[in-house]
Amino acid sequence: ILVLAAAVCGFLLVAAGAIGAHAAPIEAAGRWDGALVFGFVHTLAILAAALLPLPGRLRLASGGAFLTGVALFSGIQIANMLSQADGVSPFDALTMLVPVGGAAFMAGGVLLGSAALLSDRAKDRP
Repeated sequence: ILVLAAAVCGFLLVAAGAIGAHAAPIEAAGRWDGALVFGFVHTLAILAAALLPLPGRLRLASGGAFLTGVALFSGIQIANMLSQADGVSPFDALTMLVPVGGAAFMAGGVLLGSAALLSDRAKDRP
C-alpha cells in the first residue's frame, strides 16, 4: 500500500508543479518550491519505507509518517497557494497543520532509522 501511496503522491506533486508553473503567484515561488521539494523527497522516503528489507512495524509506521507529512506539509501549502483569491484561501484554516506535517517528516526519519538500527542489532545476535 505504501508503494501505491508513493505513486499517488508523485503523480499529484508533478501535476501540482505543472499547474503551479503557470498559476502560482510569483511572490509565493519560494514557498512553492519548498513545498514541492519536501513533498518529492519524502515521497521517495515513502518508497524506501515500503521497499527496504527491514522487519517490523517501525518501517511501516515510518512510511505512514512520511505520507502524513506529505499531505499536511506539502499538500496544504500547495492547495492554499493554488486556491488563493485576493489573498484568501479556503485552506487558510488548515495552515496551522503545516508544522504538524514537518514534525511527521522528522518522526518518519526517526522511525525508519530505528527500524534499521533494530534490524542491525537483531543480525548481530548469535
